[in-house]
Amino acid sequence: MKGIKYTLVIVLVSMFLDSDAQTQKESWIKKSWNNMVTHYNIYFNAEQKLEACRSRLADKQKDDFNSIINIFPYGSEKDAKGIKEPLDAAMKKASKVIQNKPNSKWVDDAYFLIGQTQFFGMDYYSSIETFQFVNNSFKDEKAKALSQLWLMKSYIQQKKYDDAEAIFGSLKNISINYPAFKTQLYLAAGDLMVKQNKLPEAIVLLNAGLPKLKDKILKYRTHFVLGQIYQELNQYEKANTNFVKVLKLNAPYQYVFQANLGMAKSTANSNGQGAQKTRKYLKRMLEDDKNTDYFDQIYYELAKLEFKLDNTSDGLMYMKKSAKNSTNNQIQKTKTYLFLADYYFNNRQYPAAQAYYDSTIAEIPKDYLEVEGIKAKHAVLSQLIENIEIIKEQDSLLALSYLDREVLDKKINRMVEELKEKELLAAEEEALRQDQAMLNNNSGGSLPIQNNAGGSWYFYNTSSVARGTNEFNRLWGRRPYGDFWRYLNKSSMSNVLNGSNEMLTDSDNDTDIDTYNSSQDEEQSEALKDIPSDLKKYYENIPFSATAQIVSKKKIQTAYLDIGKVYFEDLKENQKAKNNFSSLIEKYPKTEYKPEVLFYLTKIALNFGDTLKANQLSKQISDEFPETVYNQVLNNKEIPEDNSETEVLMIYQDMYFALQNENYNKIIQLKNSIDKNHAGNSIQDKIDYLFAQAVGKTKGKDAYISELESMKETYQGSSIGELSSYTLRLLQKPDEKSNALKLFDDDLDDVFYYIITGKTSAEKQVEIKINEHNKNAVGNLPLRVSSLIFGNRSLFYIKQFSTKSIALKYHKEIISDNQFLLDAGLSNIKCYPITEKNFRKLISNKKEDEYIDQFKSIFIQ
Repeated sequence: MKGIKYTLVIVLVSMFLDSDAQTQKESWIKKSWNNMVTHYNIYFNAEQKLEACRSRLADKQKDDFNSIINIFPYGSEKDAKGIKEPLDAAMKKASKVIQNKPNSKWVDDAYFLIGQTQFFGMDYYSSIETFQFVNNSFKDEKAKALSQLWLMKSYIQQKKYDDAEAIFGSLKNISINYPAFKTQLYLAAGDLMVKQNKLPEAIVLLNAGLPKLKDKILKYRTHFVLGQIYQELNQYEKANTNFVKVLKLNAPYQYVFQANLGMAKSTANSNGQGAQKTRKYLKRMLEDDKNTDYFDQIYYELAKLEFKLDNTSDGLMYMKKSAKNSTNNQIQKTKTYLFLADYYFNNRQYPAAQAYYDSTIAEIPKDYLEVEGIKAKHAVLSQLIENIEIIKEQDSLLALSYLDREVLDKKINRMVEELKEKELLAAEEEALRQDQAMLNNNSGGSLPIQNNAGGSWYFYNTSSVARGTNEFNRLWGRRPYGDFWRYLNKSSMSNVLNGSNEMLTDSDNDTDIDTYNSSQDEEQSEALKDIPSDLKKYYENIPFSATAQIVSKKKIQTAYLDIGKVYFEDLKENQKAKNNFSSLIEKYPKTEYKPEVLFYLTKIALNFGDTLKANQLSKQISDEFPETVYNQVLNNKEIPEDNSETEVLMIYQDMYFALQNENYNKIIQLKNSIDKNHAGNSIQDKIDYLFAQAVGKTKGKDAYISELESMKETYQGSSIGELSSYTLRLLQKPDEKSNALKLFDDDLDDVFYYIITGKTSAEKQVEIKINEHNKNAVGNLPLRVSSLIFGNRSLFYIKQFSTKSIALKYHKEIISDNQFLLDAGLSNIKCYPITEKNFRKLISNKKEDEYIDQFKSIFIQ
């Protein structure tokens, strides 16, 4: 009986164990099946869609080879919009894994893939949130590491380089079972260093990422970037080594061409026969039909090579060929036209320079380096050329007006015939050009652009400018280049300056060029009445009447004055200024501008060091024009009390001379006097600008910037407002010397982080303890703790605090009781608040002790 009972128990136990084993086996099979279906059905489809999107972005990548290209071909914002639908489809597939298979081991991968779709769609804020979620929510080492890597990439795309560098610091020392991870990390970090212009660091990282890199596209792009970096650092042999590897990797032809061009540049800059080798190499490239679309770049490099060898004529020839062959490359067009414009400008060939600046302005991208300075040169030269053309035109018209009528008619008839022949020839040439363009789909010319009816900026659109000019002239008449153009009658302003109510002209006629209307001039109308209607347009601008001739002569006088001012004030060409001012007085000795011209000639004489001539001119002004402001300025005469406008002008001139003599305190005193006695005067903007210069010289950069900021707002839209804005941009560029001397900023108007550093081997435990402290001590603040490697220490940063006072309060709580940090295993503790801006600097320069010393007086109270 006992044996039967024992056997029964054994059977029952065996049956139970077999049943449990079967259940576990079925559960394992079900789980494995579930994971397999999730992977190879749902997740695989999502992965394939994402990969197709990445390939499309890489295919559409357009690189600017004028600077170091991006390592990763992420495409443009427009490209990202073009793949929105397939990206959304990939995201939906990945979401199904999360919704339908929540227990699958592919859930973390699905979240990670969603983050990637957001990244390639350029929704970086969402990708950052997703990658942070993966890192904080899952335990898989590979998922956590990759999510941090792509978080780093997202920060790079947002230009949050310090955050990205902090993540790199924490990732570079980890070890996971995923061989490709370090390769991807080094390339991403290399990309980060390139974008911060840390080129030596980029070289180390990119070279570290290359050995195990299998992606062909990334491989040739990385070698190309290394070639560019080595070239930038004048390491030409290493540059060529990497460019050769681009060729061996069968990269697309644009990279092959640019690699060949890069090797040519490197060879030209090397010692020995480099220049001659480069010339031959570039000319061979011109013989290759595949390079037709790149002729503009080849000719540009040939031109620079010839200029470097002092072969100016060949350099100009090749540079103009570059312009002729430049069709679709806007950057290259800009570089070519600008090179020619600067060449002619530096050689004082201003008409040619102005024409090429015209072409440059028509092509230049808005974000091009020094675009404001280029526009300023263009504006000055346009003013100069306009006035030169006025003199030529009016001289020619006056010469025609002096001819006998019969001679004039023959001359105009001959001119009309010549014009018709030219128009016919031009039409034939245009037809040939269009035929040629249809054959080779390549048009363009070496001549600079003179007119442009298109363009988004107002001053690029010559039609808009012409309409604006006509409207201005309708309201105001033509105004000479200079101050006080708003005066209805220029002579009234001239009288204020000259201290006289009399108009000094070559005639007793008081005709004003601003108000003269030829249709109301009876003598002019009489001279035109017998002209055939089809020829009248050739006669109507000829000044037949005495009044029209006076107006023409006044236009010439005004143009000479304007040219002299441009040469003297803008181009600093004293001799050319003197020539034009002297021509004005010699041709028109009774010109109304004579006292002003003598004043400028006096200043020019002083610039030449000819004090004898300066004294003679000053005496001439005193003798001939004793009541003018020019005499009062030069000879320190008192101003009549009832002449407020003249007094302002005199003070302005006094301020100007004080600036030249570096007497800045006097400028400030004069400005205070004007504000007190002459508020609301007509030249307040110019007075304020001189005052800003004095403030900058006496009170420093910050005070200068403050004055310019105020002027930028007050005179918005005016020339002084634009000048203030441009000066601000120049001032706000980083000053390398200043930054080298001063490691951290004094400005505390920023959000704050709190830093805790020390030595530990248990970073995670310290983070947990800091989080617990924050919940207990300052639970009302949404603080987040992160960590990174900081030299041979660990750095924990808590962010963020909205004000200095809140950060200081937190600091006092930490230093009053930091036992929880010691308990967590942190030793050699240092802690302090820091602005977000200074935190980035600290991560970069690692100067912790210097930071604490520099700011101890501010924070440690």
